[in-house]
Formats: sequence, C-alpha cells, structure tokens
Amino acid sequence: MMGYMFQTFIVQPIYNILVALYGVLPGHDLGVSLILFTVLIRLLLWPLLKKQLHQSKVMRELQPELKKVKKAANGDKQKEAALMMELYKEKGISPFGSIGLTLVQLPIFIGVFQAARDLTLHLDKLETFTYSFVRNIPHIQSVIADPKNFDFVSLGFIDLSKKAFEGGSPYFPILALAIAATVFQFIQSKQILPQPKEKKTLREILRRSASTGKQPDQEDMSAAMTGSMLYLMPLLTMMFAVAAQGAMVVYLLASSLIGIFQQSLIFKKDTSEMEAEVVSVKKTPEKTSKVQEAQIIDEEPAVVEEMSEQKINKKGKVVTKTRIISPSGGSSDSQNKSRSKRKSKKRRK
Repeated sequence: MMGYMFQTFIVQPIYNILVALYGVLPGHDLGVSLILFTVLIRLLLWPLLKKQLHQSKVMRELQPELKKVKKAANGDKQKEAALMMELYKEKGISPFGSIGLTLVQLPIFIGVFQAARDLTLHLDKLETFTYSFVRNIPHIQSVIADPKNFDFVSLGFIDLSKKAFEGGSPYFPILALAIAATVFQFIQSKQILPQPKEKKTLREILRRSASTGKQPDQEDMSAAMTGSMLYLMPLLTMMFAVAAQGAMVVYLLASSLIGIFQQSLIFKKDTSEMEAEVVSVKKTPEKTSKVQEAQIIDEEPAVVEEMSEQKINKKGKVVTKTRIISPSGGSSDSQNKSRSKRKSKKRRK
C-alpha cells in the first residue's frame, strides 16, 4: 500500500514532469530537462531552505554564547540544557528546524532516482506511466511509437543512460560529472556547517574520555560530528554517483550547484537585513535619562560634563541640543544667574 502511494504521489508526478520537459524543449535534451527540473524543485523548496539556512547561520554565530552557557552551567547538564533552550527561544531558533526540509527532500531524491532509472532502463513504461496530456506531446508520441527516438545523449557527447563504470571500464564523461558532483557537494556542505576553531576527531575525544574517566564534552562531540559530516556527505555522493545512471548524476551535480548559489544569495540577504537593522537602531536617538545624568555627575563631581539630547525634526535631520551640567546638577543658565546674585550681594556690602 505504501509503495503504491509513493509511486502514485511522488514517482509518477516527477516522471511526468521530466518527460514533459524533455518533450517540449527544443532539441529534446534529457540533461537540460533534468537541470530545469532541479531549478523548479529548488525554487519550490525556497521558503523551507531559507528558514533552514537562516537558522544554520544563527547557530554558527551563537557559538560564543553557547560557550558562555556551558561555563555558567558549571558541569550541570540539566541546567546547561535549560539555558540552551532558553537561548534558542530568545533567538527564535528551533533545534529541529532543519528536519522539515530533510523530510521533503528525501522522498523527492528517491523519486528522481526511480524516475531517472525508469527513463533509462524501462522506456516501455512511457505509455502506461505518463498522464494523458503528456502522452499527447508530439515528440512523446513518436517515442511511444518507436523507443529509439528517445535520445539519451546530452550536449552531443554524454550518454546519460550509462554509468561511470560500464563493464569494468570507466566512462569518462559520467565519471567527470560524478567527481564534479562530489566537489560541489563538499563546497555546499562547508558553506552551511559551522567550522570549530579547535578541530578534534571523535577518536581523540573518546580516547581522552577513557583515559580521564569523565564523560566526553557535548560541545566537542557535536563539533567532531559536524567535522565528520563535512566529509561524509561528499563521500556518500561519490559512492552513489559512480553506481547510478548518468541522468541521476546530472541531477546531483545540478542540485549542488544551484544549492550553492541559493545559499550564497540567502546568506547575503540575511547579512544585508541585519546591517539594515543595525543602521536603523543607530539612527534612533536615545534620550539621556535623569538617572543616567545623576550617575555621570556622581561618578565625576569635579568635572563639568556636556550632556546632549538628540531630536529628529520633521525633515528627518538630527538636531542636537547641548547643555553644560555643573557638579551640582544645574544648567549653565542657572549658574549665570547664581553668579550675578553673588556679585550684587558683594556690591551691597
């Protein structure tokens, strides 16, 4: 039942989108169709991706704060967890915020894999697995009539029906795409994963824990796991790419390239928004309270302080009013009046 639902609601729509793109595009290039399909999927996932990347960026910037939390907890794991959750809540971070994107991407990835495999190995499914409006595309009708009309060669020289290794010998175009997909997957992972200043391997942490008899530090464990993921994902990509058909390798490569572009764009926009917030805060003047004036006067009674109040007029310009505060807390006008009174008293005497 689950398999039927997955085929009906995931694999079949993906299969039909790919076939439709292939049928309507000039030149009927399967590789170009896969790239356009990847762009479409990444655009649809933009809101989830933006949320995940925003949280990843905030998590990287929170590393100093997390160290302070750890120091404040002083070894109390329960207190440390409570303080961390409070910090996450304050910054608007959900520890499970990235699960939503993963839950959406995984079935799509499996669906693309099955659709690419069916296109390259089982063209006889084209007549039964496509929707009626896709079957009515002229070029698709010609392929159904004669499967030889389906062209697996992309860009004139890359056969996407082949694997990186065919019959024990390498097929260099697909092998080159597999290596490129691995490299760009590494760049994409490095772009979002936080990089610890002190790189400790999981083996070193466990060895130190065994020698000291203490539990391994959670922060060191997380940093080690993050460092492992940086190399694990590209390794898995390479292993999968050399075993899959060329069509799937194109999808992997296109997904990484578009992902890097999206991440750079989102990070740049995030930074611009944060800088705009800082500028707006600086432009909003803060009035000096009487309590602050009193504190300043009490701290340095022998020094005459210059206090300024800033106001924004209707034209948006900042107008500064300055008054001199004496050690007794009076204004310069009151000081002049008191001096004139003293002089008049002396003259009377």
